[in-house]
Amino acid sequence: MKRYPQLMYLSVALVLFGGIEPALAQNLENGRRLSERWCSECHAIDSTPGKSGKASSFASIAARETVTADMIASFLRLPHATMPNLPLSRKDAEDLAAFVLAAKK
Repeated sequence: MKRYPQLMYLSVALVLFGGIEPALAQNLENGRRLSERWCSECHAIDSTPGKSGKASSFASIAARETVTADMIASFLRLPHATMPNLPLSRKDAEDLAAFVLAAKK
C-alpha cells in the first residue's frame, strides 16, 4: 500500500511531461524557419556564414556561458540599433531562442 502514492505521482509526472520532446522539436523547427527568414542575412545559423559576416554566429551566441533562452527571447522582442525590429510574438521569440541555443557545440 505504501507504493501506491509513489506510483500515482510517477503516473502523473509521465502524463504531464511525457509529451515534451515532440513539442520541443516543433519549436525548434519554427525557430529554424524564423531564423532562415529573419536572421540568416547577417548571422550564421548553421555552418553557412551569414552574408554580412559582421554578426555573431548562433553557435558563438549559444556558447556564451551566461546566455539563456529567456535572455535571447527578451532581447529579440526589444528594439535594437544594430538589428531590425522583428515582428515576433512571444512564442516565436521563444522558438527562435531555443533554436539559437540548439546550435551550442
